[in-house]
Order: sequence, then structure tokens, then C-alpha cells
Amino acid sequence: MLSFKTRKRFIKAVFWVLTIALGIGLVGSSVIWTMPDEVLQEAAPQQETIESQIAKAEARKDIGTLLLIAGSCVENNDIKRAEEVYKKVLDIAPENEAARLSLAEMYYMNNRYDDALAQLEAILEKSPDHQKALFYRGLSRGFGKQDYDGAVSDLKKFVSLAKSGPDVDAAREQIAEWSAK
Repeated sequence: MLSFKTRKRFIKAVFWVLTIALGIGLVGSSVIWTMPDEVLQEAAPQQETIESQIAKAEARKDIGTLLLIAGSCVENNDIKRAEEVYKKVLDIAPENEAARLSLAEMYYMNNRYDDALAQLEAILEKSPDHQKALFYRGLSRGFGKQDYDGAVSDLKKFVSLAKSGPDVDAAREQIAEWSAK
């Protein structure tokens, strides 16, 4: 165990390292903010385009990179490109649950319930207790198909597996609402 003085020195050293790192980061970001637009525009063409990143990752069959690119596209609200990239992942690795689930979530959020259900069924066929897939299948059945009995069944199974969390609370509310229909 370290003595009080040693711990104090260690904490001080960590504090100074963090302070210096933050200072360097702030100075660097200040430089970028104050750069003339011409300099920034000259630097932009040097960056690799997203299409070339996708092509390289696809050629290498680099699923991890493709998933990162697709996630970035979703964050930037480029849904069409994200869908294309997730499909490329599934062309390379049809068993990839992460791509399938992300695609299903994206379809669900865009009210494409049939497409979402197709992806969710593929996941649940191989992993019948996949919690997120059960959750989204229940919601897709209820909101998209008005199959309230099927939706309640999926959501109850999800709740029994997940036990707690914000999705469990949302599922319980939907179960109560749809059980009354």
C-alpha cells in the first residue's frame, strides 16, 4: 500500500498530466477554429471520401469498419447510405446479428415494420431469447401490424429476460395498453 505522501504525489502527477493534455487539446482546437477557410478547404480533398472507405472495407471484408461507417451514417442522418452499408455487412456475413439488429432498429424508427420484422425474425430464428430483437419485434407487431396478442407475448418474454431498464419500463407500458385491446 502506498503511503499518504506517495499517493498525494501520484494524484498531483495525474492532475498535471490531465491539465497539460487538456491544454494541448484546447490550443489545437483553437488553431482549427481560427484557420482561414481556404486552408480548411485545401485540407478537405485530402480526406478519404466515405465511398472509398466503404469500398476499401468491403474489399477487405472488414465488418468492424463497415459497422462503424454505418453507425456514423445513422448518426449523421444518412439513412439510405447506412442501410446500404448494413446490407453489405450482411452480404459478407449473413449471420451478423449486430448489423441485422441495427438495420431492424433503423427500419422500425422509419415505420418500415415489415422490413424490421424480416430482420428480427432472422435474428430470433437463431437466437430465440435475443432481448433487443424480442423488444423490437413486439413493438413492430403492435405498432405496425396491430397484432397486439403477438406483441404482448414478445414484450412479456423480453421483460422476463431483461428484468429492468428503460426498455423494460416502456415494454410494461405497452403491455398494459395492448392487453386492454
